[in-house]
Amino acid sequence: MDTHRLPGDGSRAPRPSPRAGAAAATLAACATLAACSADANEFRRVAVGDEAPAYAAPDLAGDTVALADFRGEVVLLNVWATWCAPCRREMPGLQALEDGFRADGLRVVGVSIDARGAERAIRTFVDDLGVTFTILHDPDERVTRAYRTIGVPESFLIGRDGVVAARWIGTFDPTDASTLARVREALGAAGGEAGVTERRR
Repeated sequence: MDTHRLPGDGSRAPRPSPRAGAAAATLAACATLAACSADANEFRRVAVGDEAPAYAAPDLAGDTVALADFRGEVVLLNVWATWCAPCRREMPGLQALEDGFRADGLRVVGVSIDARGAERAIRTFVDDLGVTFTILHDPDERVTRAYRTIGVPESFLIGRDGVVAARWIGTFDPTDASTLARVREALGAAGGEAGVTERRR
C-alpha cells in the first residue's frame, strides 16, 4: 500500500488509492444527479397519464372541498380568475359541459386564484354568468404549485381513477367536438351530449 509521511513525525499513513477516490467522486456525482432529478420532477408539468395531485380549498361558503371527495367521478378542474377575459369566455361552456354530463358522473370544479378578500367579486362573476358548478377560492395559489400551472386559464380532465386524462394550457372550448370526445371517453359513456350544444367562436 502506498504511504506518505505525516507532517512533524516520521510515521507514515496510508495514501488514498485512486480507486477509492474515484468511488467517492462517483458517489458525489450520483448524489448530485439524484438531487437534480428530484428538483426536475418537482417542477415538471403535470401531464396526461400522471396521478392528479391531491388538492383541497374552501368553497364560497367557507367549506373545504377536496378533489378526493369526487373520487369515482370524472372531474374537470379549471383554474381561473375574475380579471381573466378568456376565463370569462370559457365559463358558459364549462357550465354547459357539467349540465350535459353530470348525470353520467362529470363534475366541473373551478378554482379562482383571485386575491384574498375577492369573495364578493367572485360571487358577482359566477352569478352574472349563471355558474352553478363547484367554485373554490385559493388566494394562496396552492393549486398553481400543486398542478404546476403557468397562467390562467388552465384545465385538467381527471378520470375516475384519479389519473389526468387531458390538460389544456390556456383557453379552450369546453363544447367543441374534441373536448366532448375526451369527456365521453373519460366517462366511458355516450350519454350527455344531447345536453351540450357545440359552440362556434
